[in-house]
Amino acid sequence: AVFAKLCGANRGAFVLDPPDGNTYGCLSFPEVFSTNVGLGWNDTIPDSATFTQSFASGSITASQAVEVVDQYVNAVYKTSAEGASSNPYGCDLGGLATLQNCTSSTGTPRSLRKDKDLVKSVTLSGAFIPSFATGGEALTMDEVKQFYTDKDFEEMVKLGVNTIQILVPCDAFYTSTGDMAVTITQLLNEAAKAGLSAIIVLVEPDDTTDKVTAEVVDDHIRAAAAYAKSDPAVIALQLPSSTPSLLSSVRSVATKLPVLVPVNKGELGMISFPPDKHVFAALDTDATSSVAGVASSDSVGDRMKMFYHESITCIDRSPIEWLSCYQDMPVYVTSGFDLAIDDCISQNEEDFKDYGQCGRFDETTDSGWWKRHRQSLAGRQLFTYSTTKGLGWSFSAWKLYGDDGSGDITPAKLKCLR
Repeated sequence: AVFAKLCGANRGAFVLDPPDGNTYGCLSFPEVFSTNVGLGWNDTIPDSATFTQSFASGSITASQAVEVVDQYVNAVYKTSAEGASSNPYGCDLGGLATLQNCTSSTGTPRSLRKDKDLVKSVTLSGAFIPSFATGGEALTMDEVKQFYTDKDFEEMVKLGVNTIQILVPCDAFYTSTGDMAVTITQLLNEAAKAGLSAIIVLVEPDDTTDKVTAEVVDDHIRAAAAYAKSDPAVIALQLPSSTPSLLSSVRSVATKLPVLVPVNKGELGMISFPPDKHVFAALDTDATSSVAGVASSDSVGDRMKMFYHESITCIDRSPIEWLSCYQDMPVYVTSGFDLAIDDCISQNEEDFKDYGQCGRFDETTDSGWWKRHRQSLAGRQLFTYSTTKGLGWSFSAWKLYGDDGSGDITPAKLKCLR
């Protein structure tokens, strides 16, 4: 799999730096790849096929094999370097390669937290914006307080969580004495007592009317920024969209407040903001919104789909590092971190598209294979979002409304950290 990716790059060709008068490829390795790792002339590796055979037979050690691959990766990447600077996936090698020696031209911080730690967050799904965690129903403020309690925050800390992410309507703070603003403050205070910081995510309502003008939206954003600036538990404010005027509204009241700009993987190459070392990308890594990500109609197809999700999780490492290195914009994974590999939580909705993906979930509940691969998917996501040059992550949800944590696994529970 490693060589398949490398052999396809740059029409299959790479060169050395400095050049030695030759052009190479996966069918023609330079001799220096072998001599640099201590192999004699009779043990040189002429091509990728011989490399695989030599490793399988024990003719080269594991460390020598890694060094040869490292030289190959470097050579291919440097040959691609000019184009890689404009390609978010220019350094992709299935998660095995990493960019080094990245420098910041703006002095952008590499952490949102005061203690410089990685953000390890969980989203309080359904608290103020209806979601799958509440069955799509809006909660009253009394129900919100019963849903998320000090016990939940204490359990989060025990699991290693250091931040909560709260989705709220854009106008939640426009009237500071409103029930929602008061409830948000109470939740933040309880979370802070447990040692948790908070990220506030502003969400545009689905039923926006013509009466909500751009000026009104700016007023809502300014009110939210002023609130975030004043609450010591809040470490960042996420905008509802990448519209530049929204950032201007924040900066009119909070010049140094960390601001997260939402972006999906298809928009990575189009991010454009004025220089601001307190602006960061909030990446949605959700892979269950495309046909390729959810479709399967038999047990073999289900397992192949899991392999696909495990694979693309590793690939996500590339755009995170690319944004940090080439755009000087460290990335925070705001959504998409969970164990779901389909959209079956939406199967009762009117616009759900049935490709046969939801008929065999019971096969996965007591399966050792599925347990191992769900653990693998979790581990790959944790590695990708934690060990790259990113700012951290937020798991999709903590728990389901009315659920006590017992019972069988369900599609919705796969999105809940608890």
